[in-house]
Amino acid sequence: MKNNLGIGVLGSFVICYLMLGISVAAAEVPVSTTVTSSTSGPTQLQSNIGGVSIGYIKVGSHEVTTLAWRPDLKFGPWAMGADVNLALGENKPANYENMVLRYLEYDDSMRGLRYGILEGVTLGSGLVMRNYSTRLGNQVLLTNEQMGFKGYINMDKYMIGAMATRSNIYYARVEERINPMLTLGQYYVTDTTGRSIVQTDGTTRKFPSVSAVGVDASMPLPANFKGYAEASQLLNHGMGLTAGISWAYDLMVANASFLTEYRMLDKGFVPGYFGVDYEYNPIDLASAEATGQAKNGYLAQLGVNALGLATLNAVLESYQDSNSTLTADLSAKISDQLSLRGYYRQPNFVDFRSVTLEQGAIIGADVAFKVNPFTSLITHYKKAYNPASGQVESTQYYEVALSF
Repeated sequence: MKNNLGIGVLGSFVICYLMLGISVAAAEVPVSTTVTSSTSGPTQLQSNIGGVSIGYIKVGSHEVTTLAWRPDLKFGPWAMGADVNLALGENKPANYENMVLRYLEYDDSMRGLRYGILEGVTLGSGLVMRNYSTRLGNQVLLTNEQMGFKGYINMDKYMIGAMATRSNIYYARVEERINPMLTLGQYYVTDTTGRSIVQTDGTTRKFPSVSAVGVDASMPLPANFKGYAEASQLLNHGMGLTAGISWAYDLMVANASFLTEYRMLDKGFVPGYFGVDYEYNPIDLASAEATGQAKNGYLAQLGVNALGLATLNAVLESYQDSNSTLTADLSAKISDQLSLRGYYRQPNFVDFRSVTLEQGAIIGADVAFKVNPFTSLITHYKKAYNPASGQVESTQYYEVALSF
């Protein structure tokens, strides 16, 4: 039932999109076109429908040449993006899909709904869900199994949000703006099926379903500071509390942000349980609780953006009964022709996960060189644990991207 539904949704969207793309191409309109709206003035139509690439991808022992087309279309509050892949050979990596709907969304700033890849999903200050992603950590190419729905309604005083993924992760959240100095939120999040992860010895380990509830509060402080606190309960396991302070400043030519918080956690609570690596490297709460040790600790985060030419985001976490971890993402535009990006992530609480620190770490890089206005050479690299094969695999993807 789930696969048929996904194929139906994807097929309908793609057919409509291709029809629109064909009609636009036939009319030879430019990439950006202004369409007159009688109710709200001009509406901007932004599209990127002409770019294609030819590349070579290798994942483990599987390698193939591939053609790719990644169109994007935005019209007012509506937006859509898709990946169309064509393998020129039979030795395709696992989960190589010919057609992927990356996203379809509506967002008018008061209400929004997105179907597609979900990234950076955080509830409250992130005590129980921080930067959750439907992506699998080892994959460079996307698949339709990585999709989910995420929506919100902004009713001025109240904000209601919800999420549902194809992997059966759900949440509901209500946020109330009590007054300009205080905002309160409450949420419920659950994994209804649990995770099944292939181990390095070839066996499959089952992680049971887990649910959590939480409340959070935030208030503005002088000099662009903000104070916040959150309490969360992993049902049938343990409770955690956190309090912190954040700061952000925009200088127009550059902006920076910083936060630090202290977390008080009992033996059955692991912070950020629904995190960026939950889909492929979850934590065994029973093992964590069996230690009988509280897991208090801290988190610090720094973000810097300089003229869009260089960005840095780094997170440091340290807890009792856990290894300290660092996550960093750095990008730089070296020149008009050359752009670089590198990222690194370590999992915490590795004693209670499927894989070791070395196996669970993710390292990757992207390099883009613009040969001319119509041609770019792009290299992608990622090394990460593959929960389907039970092995750490390297992925290389080389592209020649053409833009018309």
